Amino acid sequence: MHLVRMKSLQIIFITLLLSLIGHLILFFGIPFLSFNSPPVVPDDLIIRTDLKTEPPKKIQMAKAPKKSPKQMISDTGGSAKAEQNEGQGGAFDQAGVAFKLPESAIIYYDAYVDGQQYQTGEIDWINDGNNYRLHITIPYAFIGPFVFESKGTIDAYGISPSIYWTQRGTRNPRYSRFDRNEKGEGEMYFSEKPEYKPTILPGSQDRFSLMFQFASLLNGDSKVDDAGTIRSIPVADYNTLEMWQFKSYGEQLSEDVPSLGKSINRHYALMQRENDPYKRQVDIWLSKDLEWLPGRIRSQEANGRIVELVFKQKNPIASSALTN
Repeated sequence: MHLVRMKSLQIIFITLLLSLIGHLILFFGIPFLSFNSPPVVPDDLIIRTDLKTEPPKKIQMAKAPKKSPKQMISDTGGSAKAEQNEGQGGAFDQAGVAFKLPESAIIYYDAYVDGQQYQTGEIDWINDGNNYRLHITIPYAFIGPFVFESKGTIDAYGISPSIYWTQRGTRNPRYSRFDRNEKGEGEMYFSEKPEYKPTILPGSQDRFSLMFQFASLLNGDSKVDDAGTIRSIPVADYNTLEMWQFKSYGEQLSEDVPSLGKSINRHYALMQRENDPYKRQVDIWLSKDLEWLPGRIRSQEANGRIVELVFKQKNPIASSALTN
């Protein structure tokens, strides 16, 4: 009798467990598997010939707007001399392409995996004009959040990462270090491949800092990167440093960022070489209403899995948080 009761309890427990797992899969999917087909890269994003890569260009940082004498007198604890030196940091005296960093902010995004909405993702962008920190959190069922962080300075070529690390759930973090010299050159160090030390070119970025480099260039001059322009940029991941080519679709009035309604956006898409194995497809929509910060980010992995962030809300944050 006792054995019969124990068997009945086991059957009930197993049934409840299978039911729970089934409901979790129904609502959240299986985070480590994807049943999507591998992506088909659009023909206009396939590189069939060698592209000419222009040398990196130095930047000219935007200065803070001058205040009237009345405003300068009313400011507490300030002076005319201090006001003249106020700006975004960086090299004011050098000639270069216009460049203006977006204001520090916390940006919230609706996070989707294979079309299924998860919890809210978050990007913390903090800069004081000379240094920056970029922290990204993307929720992921079962595994735990995906966390990415990029930290560095603003140099003669713009945003200049010094360390980039990523962590998936409870796994150990993986990091990439940019060992640069005063010219912005140097070599990479990867925790995953310590023996691999590729040469850094000035202007090299990581997977997330590149979007804020684009935003800063557009803030400086919104006419850069007209439709059809291809921008080449060296990009580091957790174990690679490669030249990425992004095609610009130009400035468009669209609803590509649903929460902004009809708004002006810039769509950039990562191009793929015809003879290279597919790695990932990346699409970025930068929004004018957000100081050209990302309004939408879409990444499709080689297994077909699609991770997407869609703008939800933006809150200002003091640049002093950089040191807190």
